[in-house]
Amino acid sequence: MTKDRWGALGFGLAIHLARFGVIMATLVFAPLFGISGWYLGLAANVACVVFVAIVVTARGLWRTSGVLVLWRGRIALLLLLPLLAEVLSWAVPAGLRNQEPGFGLWALTLLLVGVNEELTSRVVVLERMRHSFPPVAAVAATASLFGLQHLSAFATTSRTADDILLNVVASACYGFVLAAFQYRYRWVSPLILLHAAADFTTVLTLRPLSDPTIAVTLVMFVALGLTILSRTTTRAVTSALPSPPVSP
Repeated sequence: MTKDRWGALGFGLAIHLARFGVIMATLVFAPLFGISGWYLGLAANVACVVFVAIVVTARGLWRTSGVLVLWRGRIALLLLLPLLAEVLSWAVPAGLRNQEPGFGLWALTLLLVGVNEELTSRVVVLERMRHSFPPVAAVAATASLFGLQHLSAFATTSRTADDILLNVVASACYGFVLAAFQYRYRWVSPLILLHAAADFTTVLTLRPLSDPTIAVTLVMFVALGLTILSRTTTRAVTSALPSPPVSP
């Protein structure tokens, strides 16, 4: 592997580690300002949004991220429908529980999660990978780092090791389809909303999906991501072919 590719992977790892450092610093210092309990998570997500906003600004990625783009076409919208169906599968028909501190604050903090994780992974990290790897490798590397960042749960939660490791795999698969979509369309705004909604319904569901259903869903994510990338790769190869000679 070339020096540039190692540099891209090192950059991606450094960004995720820096974000983790922001989280840990917030958890240490926020209590000094009277913030405790559930609100520590909210404060950490606010800090992460500030952190990634600074990074995106410094690297000049706001325009290329597509965060303010309202429409990328019908095909892009259709490709998002399976992700929307997965969001709804956690909420319908069983519904959601109004867990403390209430739907409103949960929606706020999980929207902040969507913002900071999408900007970190699908904008900052993916854009760096895009310049060093072919499409599938760039997306796979981005998704792998996104999955591995969830190892931070060992330091920030009391969840069991098997639960955390399964979440790493699930997050990597989910991150793969999100990164594939962003690679092709550079339209991060719907990914932020879908990511936040997925977290919202997953956390507050009254009836979690079964393990086999989740496994099938993860396979679907990877297959959808590969489908998106196959169209991207085909277009890239076609555009690189020499033009046919023009008849005199």
